[in-house]
Amino acid sequence: MPKTKTIYVCDKCGYESPKWFGRCPVCGEWNSAKEFQLKDASTEAKNIRSQDAGMMESHPRFFDLHTALEKSEEERIKTNIPAVDQLLNGGLVRGQVILLGGEPGVGKSTLALQICDATAKSNEREDHVVYYISGEESVHQVANRAKRLGIKNPRILISSETQIEDILSNIDPQKARLIVIDSIQTLSSVDIDSPVGGVVQIKAVVEKVRIFSKKYNVPSLLIAHVTKEGVIAGPKLVEHVVDTVIYFEGERTTDYRILRVQKNRYGPSGEISVFQMTQEGLKSLSEDILLNYSNTPGNVFTSVFEGSRPLNVQIQALVSRVKMASGRRISHGIDVRKVIILSAVLAKHLNLPLDFHDIYINVSGGLNITDPGCELAIAGAILSSFLDSYIGSALMVGEVGLDGSIRPTVNVTKRIENAKKLQIERIIIPANVEYNSINSKSHLKVERAKDVKQLFEIIVSEKMDKI
Repeated sequence: MPKTKTIYVCDKCGYESPKWFGRCPVCGEWNSAKEFQLKDASTEAKNIRSQDAGMMESHPRFFDLHTALEKSEEERIKTNIPAVDQLLNGGLVRGQVILLGGEPGVGKSTLALQICDATAKSNEREDHVVYYISGEESVHQVANRAKRLGIKNPRILISSETQIEDILSNIDPQKARLIVIDSIQTLSSVDIDSPVGGVVQIKAVVEKVRIFSKKYNVPSLLIAHVTKEGVIAGPKLVEHVVDTVIYFEGERTTDYRILRVQKNRYGPSGEISVFQMTQEGLKSLSEDILLNYSNTPGNVFTSVFEGSRPLNVQIQALVSRVKMASGRRISHGIDVRKVIILSAVLAKHLNLPLDFHDIYINVSGGLNITDPGCELAIAGAILSSFLDSYIGSALMVGEVGLDGSIRPTVNVTKRIENAKKLQIERIIIPANVEYNSINSKSHLKVERAKDVKQLFEIIVSEKMDKI
């Protein structure tokens, strides 16, 4: 029988130590060490190797690079949901382990069931099935959701078992097309003597699923909860072990949901897809549905890169005079520190009293963007609201330096070409951008600015023309 050993694990970050510790050396939490008993399989492994030594020589298996490349070029498994396939760079890779995180009620289980249905319908063989393990809900509860979504697929096998060893032993790897576990916090392993949902249990469950998926080339989708801090519950090591991490963003009070890839070993990270929650489930939408064409000051369009493709977004700014000594800076969807820096640059180089004004910035649709190519649009929206000047449906792309200069950003050509499908009237770009085909559409007014002073003159002249 394998022996047991005692380890101490931090219940906040998952740090492990063979000795007790008062303060976690990783996260700094006090009294977070929990004692666990683990089975030591080293003795049993030695006995097995000694028994096999007389029969055959033990050695690791190696493959030549040419054979590995041929296997890596195998066709991906399509989910038959175009938005999901595009998000995953063409579909599921055999043996891929995906971690789907999101707040409770955002629609993770609904999306997972729709993926199961679409994937099962695309089976190459009639005996291929999709396994759906629901640890949070009973089989009848999952069936009721499937009925509401109009899903009646005999190739989806549902179970409410919570013991990971029993689950994997009853999965036929020859027939399995996809494995979905909802959720990893509800599963446990017989090898771990700790409460269900603890950091040690989650790590053990994910590791066993990962080994099974890699061994039999079966993709797995793991659903995880998100804590109040906005991170996936459990140790950070879980995100390092899996191949792909996807976050489900969106407020439960609205219909729009955003899927964002945070990590992807088989494609670009940062990709997003927009969905709408309906009675029939989640339906994919175009990203442009989040845009709002308004003829009021402070609205500017820009194009940012999320992953490998540009995305059109709308920046909204509101500048309001205050009686206090200094104004506030509040931002939603953009780092407030960027707003503070840009407002300071405008106040310094244009001699504007922005210090005595509140500045509110919002990204339409609830998106969160970090691309520096949106800085020119933020500055333009602030000036438009401050001067109370509507500059038309304008697209601005560029970076703003601390010296007030406006510099090109990466992939300016792709951004502008993608934005041409919008109902825009003018494009404002840095002065040294080389893009000869920008005047291919005669109705577009193209203007260039080398610094914030020229940007200010463009906005002021637009206001004077309307007067």
